[in-house]
Amino acid sequence: MAFKSITTFQAPPQIERMVHRQRLEEGAAVYVVEDGVYIVVSRGEKPTGGYGIRVANVEEEEDGSGFNVLVEYQDPKPGQLVAQVVTYPFAVVKVDLKNIKNDTAFKFLVDGNRWLECTAERLE
Repeated sequence: MAFKSITTFQAPPQIERMVHRQRLEEGAAVYVVEDGVYIVVSRGEKPTGGYGIRVANVEEEEDGSGFNVLVEYQDPKPGQLVAQVVTYPFAVVKVDLKNIKNDTAFKFLVDGNRWLECTAERLE
């Protein structure tokens, strides 16, 4: 399924507000705004730079009941020089979906070994 990583500056204001709140905690959410579907994943507070997060794939369940999202975490390597500042890694992607229901299920597979789940939420 087609999706595009975007910055909060490229997202509608509603998404920017949700990212600002959500980035403080590890988690995932799906928001529907006007004609767009946005996936937001966050890692919460990290003690240094060098941490990242990326949406690697979005695919529809075979039975059409929802969507699976593959998420990858990046951590600093041992001995790597990193900024000594608290960071809040997050990623936002816009998914090429139209007219999904508010209760559409999304399952997030994090690093191939942990699942997070949520349903789509419409924002005004």
